[in-house]
Parts: sequence; C-alpha cells; structure tokens
Amino acid sequence: MRKHLDGESYLIAFEFHDDVLFLSPAGGPTQAQFTQVKTSKSANPRKLTTLTSRPGGNASILGKMCDNFDGICAKHDVKIVLVSNNAFEFTDCDVCAADLDVKLRKRILTKLSAEVEGFTEQHLDKLHFHVSDVSLSAMRSFLEGEAIELFSTKFGEDHGLNVRTWIRLLQSEISRKNNYPSNQISDAAELMDKKCIDHKFVESTLIHVHGKARQGLDVTTVLHALAKANWNEIDIIRLQKRLAEASADFFDPLNLEVQNIAKTMASSVDDWSDAPPGLAAFVDQSVDVVMQSDEVGNFYKKADYLGALSCVVYYEKI
Repeated sequence: MRKHLDGESYLIAFEFHDDVLFLSPAGGPTQAQFTQVKTSKSANPRKLTTLTSRPGGNASILGKMCDNFDGICAKHDVKIVLVSNNAFEFTDCDVCAADLDVKLRKRILTKLSAEVEGFTEQHLDKLHFHVSDVSLSAMRSFLEGEAIELFSTKFGEDHGLNVRTWIRLLQSEISRKNNYPSNQISDAAELMDKKCIDHKFVESTLIHVHGKARQGLDVTTVLHALAKANWNEIDIIRLQKRLAEASADFFDPLNLEVQNIAKTMASSVDDWSDAPPGLAAFVDQSVDVVMQSDEVGNFYKKADYLGALSCVVYYEKI
C-alpha cells in the first residue's frame, strides 16, 4: 500500500520461496526483493545462531533465503530482507549485513559460504535485516490503518468507502494466486503471470470500489418481504448472515463465477418489462435455477448464500 501511495511500479508475489517477493518495475523487472518475516512472542533478541544453524542438516533460515541469489530471478538485482518483530542480538534497527562489525560479518560469511554455493562477501551488500515496530497483537489494526491512509489520500477524508471490503478483495486475489503451485513456476515470466499482483490490478480495485460506492441494501425491507411471504425464521436468519458476503462477492470484479451466477439469476425472469416478481418469488425462482445448473460449482450451491445473492441481484437489476 505504501508503494502504491508512492506511485511505484511494482509486482508482488506471496508465499513464493519466501513470504513476500517484490519485483520492479512492473513492465520489465530488474530488481527482486525477497522478504522473510519471523515473529516471536518473546521479547528476547533474536540470536544470529538461530539464523545460521542447520538443524538436522536442513537449510538455515539465511541459507534458504540466499538460495534466491541463484534462483529464477538470478538475472535481477536480488536483495534479501529478513524482518523480525523483535530486535536481533546485533541490532535493534535496520541494517545491511555489510555494515556490521568485522567479527559479525565474518561469522555470517563463514556460515553461508559453507552452506550456499558461490556465496561471497559481495553478497553481504544484498543481505538486510529489518526490525518491525508493529506488535503481533496490533497487526490487524495496523493493516487497516494503512488501508485507511491509502483511501484518505486517494479519495479524501470523507470518502465513506468500506476499507475492509477492499482488503478482503485483495486477500481473495492473493489467495487465488497462492493456490498456483510454486514448484510449477519455471521462469520469471511465469512467476509474474501466475503468482503476482501488480500496481495496475490494485489501482483497478480502488477505482471499482469507489465507482461502486452506493447505499447498501435495506436489510429490514428484505427481511420484512421474506417474512410476509411466509419464510420461516430460521431460513431468514441464515440468509441475513450471508448478505454481506454475497454483496461483497457481487461487486468483486474478479469474481467472475459469482458474476455469471448473477446473470443466470437475472435471466431466470424472462421479461422484466412488466412489473417484476416480488422479492420472495424471485429468490425462490432464481435459486432453483442456479441449483439445477451444471455450470455452477458446488462451492456456491448453498441455499442461504444464493438466497442472499439473489436479493442483491434483485435490487441491483431493478
């Protein structure tokens, strides 16, 4: 979000070898920053030995990260950043490994050159340590605060937009990208295509959320209409619980499956030119059509969810 505020051209992949990978510029990346985040509830400084030790002969934390110097981004200017929520024993602020004292540099160099083939002193210039000042308990509120800052800067303090809905939209796309197996990525071009979100995508979500800003459904009216049509109380409560989720999915430009379901629901009424059916009748009719469709995945075939989605479709269509 800070990169977006600064107008940077970026690509970001999550859970590819390390926690976060930043590539820039988006059009033809020349720089790659691999970031690994380590958190601890302990207030004790993180020791260097925990970063370089190889339990059971496995790769060390730093050794695994430094493999990226020779990975599919090897042609890029690679930077390695280890982030910790508590201080390192050798620093409580941000520091480059090359700027540590001679004794520490030698310890790191000795350990990593023995573990990572081709690791040299020049690589220390590319290895960085970052101490975060965000506590584990405050991470969620910190994330929302950053999003609010982005929205306020872009749309003004009185934008009135649902920041959390936008966060969920981004998280949904990140999860979708994460589902593509990292071990099937063979080159940098495939990495960018299959695993990354970019500035253009994030900007499109901001524009979409702003463009779709509107008054939400009057839930009271919806529930009253269903109760008047003799829906039982349990079914109404179940539908009510899914209204927010269904609405978010309906306005999500990336959720093509839900967009197709909405079209199917709308087309279940042959002619909208006359007085449309009442809400309850439309819900019953459109849900039946979707439940019987072979083109809709079973994941979405939940009566309460589809009922909530049909309410959104009904009011948006009319």
